[in-house]
Order: sequence, then structure tokens, then C-alpha cells
Amino acid sequence: MPSKKSYSVHWENEEAVSFEVDGVSYTDLNDIPDKRDKNKLQQMMADSSQPEFDEKEWEETQKESNTAFNIILWVFGGVASLMLLIAVVSGGNALTKLSREESTSGIVVEMVVRPVYDQNDRDRLINEFHYPVVRFAARDGRVREVQMVAGSDPPSYEVGDEVTVRYDPEKPLEARIDSFGSNALIWILPGITGILGLAFAGAVFVVQKLNF
Repeated sequence: MPSKKSYSVHWENEEAVSFEVDGVSYTDLNDIPDKRDKNKLQQMMADSSQPEFDEKEWEETQKESNTAFNIILWVFGGVASLMLLIAVVSGGNALTKLSREESTSGIVVEMVVRPVYDQNDRDRLINEFHYPVVRFAARDGRVREVQMVAGSDPPSYEVGDEVTVRYDPEKPLEARIDSFGSNALIWILPGITGILGLAFAGAVFVVQKLNF
């Protein structure tokens, strides 16, 4: 039974400078006659070039990674909580506003046109928005003419149009025309913040599930 061969690689400045097979030295791998010996030495060089596993360094890296991950989760969770809180508060205010409003009939008596100019060129007209002025009688019997906050282009109403007016008896000058657009404006803030809150909360939930 043939004896087991001994192999060694001599290094200088992290570079292999000579090789030894059963006490015979070689300065170049290509000088080794036996292909199996050459392959063995090449494998030894490859194994030696692999970086050693530093468990402590790996644990530190993992710790830093987990800390950063938890910070991101806390930030996302905080944003989600804030958005949902705003949605709940603004939604409650919207419901309160709607519950206080009363309906009455009104008539458009004027259309106020507000031009919109280019901020860089004040002489260049970009658009014109039309705001209806509505006359209606409130619960206290007084007749008021109120310019609506919501305008449009092209105009949604014409002078003489009959409309349904929604108003708070304590704040009749904040009246609005009962329409899809004005109703939607009331729910814009609760809707946007609610969607953002749910999106951030969903992201936190999914990331936690994937990570754990």
C-alpha cells in the first residue's frame, strides 16, 4: 500500500512562493509532474485564500442590522399611527359638520371669475375659475348671498340655476352647494390620511412576517 504523500505551500506576504511534495520543492505549480499533486496543492491554496469566519464580527453586523431594521419599523409604525389618528379625527370632524348642516333651496345669482396667472410671467393667463354666488334663505329668515369656496373650469353652474344649499345654522356664510364635488372635498383629508396609514401599517406587517 503506497504511503500518503505530504504537501505544503510556503507563503510570503500572502503570496505562494514555493510548493513541496514529499520533501521535493517547486517554485512553480507547472513544474510539478504529477497532475494529482498539482491539483492537491491548488486546492490547498484555494482553501487558504478563503477568509476566516469571524463569529464576533458576524454577531456585531447582525446586531447593527437588527437595530437599523427595528428603527425603520418604528418609523413606519409611527407614521402609520399618526396618519390613522389624523384620519379618525378629521373623519369625526367631517361627520360632525355634516350632522349640523341643514338643507334649503337656493339660486345662482352671479358667477365670479378668478384668473390664474403664470407665476413666472404675471401677464400670461393660465386659466380662469368660476365661483358661483348663491342666494338662499337661512333658518333665521335672513336672505344671504354667499360665494362658494369651490370653483371650476368650465363653470359647473349658470346664473339662474336652482341648487340645494347645505349650511350650518351657526355659520351660514360657510354654506356650500350640495353636490358630489363639495361632498368629496369634506372627505379628502380623512380619505388620504386613512389610505396612507393603512399602507404604512400594511408595510410594517408584511416586513415583520417576511423577516420572522
